[in-house]
Amino acid sequence: MPSTSSIAIRVAAAGLSLSLAACAGPPWTLSKSPDEISLRWYSDATPRAVADSLAQSHCQSWGKSAELVSYAQTGSAQLGTYRCR
Repeated sequence: MPSTSSIAIRVAAAGLSLSLAACAGPPWTLSKSPDEISLRWYSDATPRAVADSLAQSHCQSWGKSAELVSYAQTGSAQLGTYRCR
């Protein structure tokens, strides 16, 4: 059974993720699960640190930490896949 602090952290992280998603701005989520999240953004408009932060928030909502496992560039788009560990 999750502790009260664990639930509070998940709720806060989910709220942050929803507020970021409500802006409808980059980075955009390509896929996500409790074990990973894949993001796309344009480096001229969005620093990679923003993507890293979004991935960290997603993974923290599951009590995990984000780790970048692949990074690619397609044209001007950046693609990052993060594992939640």
